[in-house]
Amino acid sequence: MPEVDDATEQAKQQLALARLDAGLHALGQRERDRQARRGMWLSHHDLNHQAERCVRVGRRAVCRRCAALYPLGIFVAVVSAAGMAPWPTSWDPWPIWVLSLPATFAYVGEAIGLFGYNARLQVATMLVTAVGFGRALGYEFEQRWSPEFWGPVAVFGGIWFLATLVAQLRRS
Repeated sequence: MPEVDDATEQAKQQLALARLDAGLHALGQRERDRQARRGMWLSHHDLNHQAERCVRVGRRAVCRRCAALYPLGIFVAVVSAAGMAPWPTSWDPWPIWVLSLPATFAYVGEAIGLFGYNARLQVATMLVTAVGFGRALGYEFEQRWSPEFWGPVAVFGGIWFLATLVAQLRRS
């Protein structure tokens, strides 16, 4: 009987060690995820997609779309607000709306599965859109709640949201 008790005791110890190991592994993974999230800056991608959808600035992950949109968009906004718009103001708001289309087509096409992710396409279309975004943001700098800014943001933001929703529903 003592041999059976020893075998049972060893099995219990191995089970306890396996549980401890699993708990430590889970704790380590949570800590790695927490540290990785602290390293994010302008990145809203989960850790599994950061390698393909983000660039590294130092130790921080920066979304490629954001890295293309915001610097150029803010530059165009400041220049526009200073009176040096990229096109005649009599053309507005049409260029703002038209320049929002490339990134919207790229985002929607990828989200609903018409084509796969392509970093070059994403950056190129966002740079085109950044000019329109910047011009619209220039209006917002001059007058809060500007329809030239909030109209495209609402329409194209809604389209992007619906495309994301459709993609999520298709996955589930």
